[in-house]
Amino acid sequence: MGLSRNDLLNTNLSYLLGLLGELATVQSPWAVILVRFQDNTDPLPSMTIYNDLFTSAGTGKENMVDFFRDMSHGKLDLSGTKIFGWYTLPYNRADYGTKLDRNGLRDEAKALATAAGVDLSQFAGVVVSGLGQVDLCGWVGWMAALCDSLSLSPSLLGQEMGHGYGLDHARMQGSTDDYRDPWDVMSTAAYPWMEDDNAEFTKVGPGLNAWNMRGRGWLDEARVWTPPSPAWSGTVQLRPLHRTDLPGFLAAELGDYLVEFRVPQRWDAAIGDACVLVHRFEDNHSYLMPATNGSQSLLTGYKFQIGDPKDIYQPYMLAEVTSIDMDNLTATLNLVLRPRQPFPNIGLVGQIFGGVAVDGGGWIFVNGQFIPIPPRGPVTDLVQQVARYLGVQTYQTGVESALGSQRAALEDVVRSVVALYREASAISEQPPGYGAQNLKEKNR
Repeated sequence: MGLSRNDLLNTNLSYLLGLLGELATVQSPWAVILVRFQDNTDPLPSMTIYNDLFTSAGTGKENMVDFFRDMSHGKLDLSGTKIFGWYTLPYNRADYGTKLDRNGLRDEAKALATAAGVDLSQFAGVVVSGLGQVDLCGWVGWMAALCDSLSLSPSLLGQEMGHGYGLDHARMQGSTDDYRDPWDVMSTAAYPWMEDDNAEFTKVGPGLNAWNMRGRGWLDEARVWTPPSPAWSGTVQLRPLHRTDLPGFLAAELGDYLVEFRVPQRWDAAIGDACVLVHRFEDNHSYLMPATNGSQSLLTGYKFQIGDPKDIYQPYMLAEVTSIDMDNLTATLNLVLRPRQPFPNIGLVGQIFGGVAVDGGGWIFVNGQFIPIPPRGPVTDLVQQVARYLGVQTYQTGVESALGSQRAALEDVVRSVVALYREASAISEQPPGYGAQNLKEKNR
């Protein structure tokens, strides 16, 4: 399905706004301090390696200047990065981890550079790179990273220097474990097959997802499609997330979720199939959202869905990939956004809906909220008896009869509460194999 004239105008306008946005770049040079332990007599490598990897000398080779320019949609300029050293640490290699920790190594390197006349205040961050195998880490939000001779690759440094800008590890929906998003550099090392071979720097990629970019203020919001109304459905076409050189939308906003298109090129060259990804963001972590079929990525025909289209009291969102065109580098999506309808003002303390009264499950409406009730069990009994108690009408049955009905209902409420209390009692079950393990220990 082609774009309408208005859609074309909007996408071209977004493209032009994006180009203007790239003019507002932030100079963010790093000082790369090269150090070695005093007992390391290995020959020093060529400085060309470090200059090409970190500075403007290697621009165009997929180095760190290229990486952060692309991942920030042109907002970060690292071309002013400079290399300093080699400096010799007043420690032996065996001292690292005992007399010298990560913070100490970072501070010692900065002190050596400062003593040599380097004004570190002129740089946004510091990378300390050790000779040989030393360590690899980044300080979240501290604009500092540590690497060594074995970690001089954009795949690894993209994450560690990214930590400096405040990026945290990427996760997957349903888990708080780190390193769970194969398509994001903030999970690099957990998925080495998603890193592309590079003749200059060993490994590059993958890139950042749209929510991680937005979390740092790097996502070009002028290139993000947003629904024109709270309730909307229609077709949206996306370009690859990191291709600011192409006109069109680079991401789509669906409620709290960002939808993006990724293709196996450049930083994402090793990701395999072109695909659509959906993420949310919470507590400084991005979360990869699965498709309805359980797939981590969305291919043609796959869907991402939140809510039930039949439940009007909950928000409903849908992103369906209708086509992926690698020739034109576009992904076409069917997007649906429907906000929840407000609950009806019942005007009662509590009212039951559905089949609760006949053991069929349903809801109870209390204080402006629908609370689900299971189809059977003590909870259902309790709700039924409370509803029965509240439903006694004095003016219809008389005071004496009403009080008798209320007492009977309260007796049943007590029985239901006792049953629920038993269910909630803390019982520690024996772990599997407990008896066999005791017998084994006894026979030793």
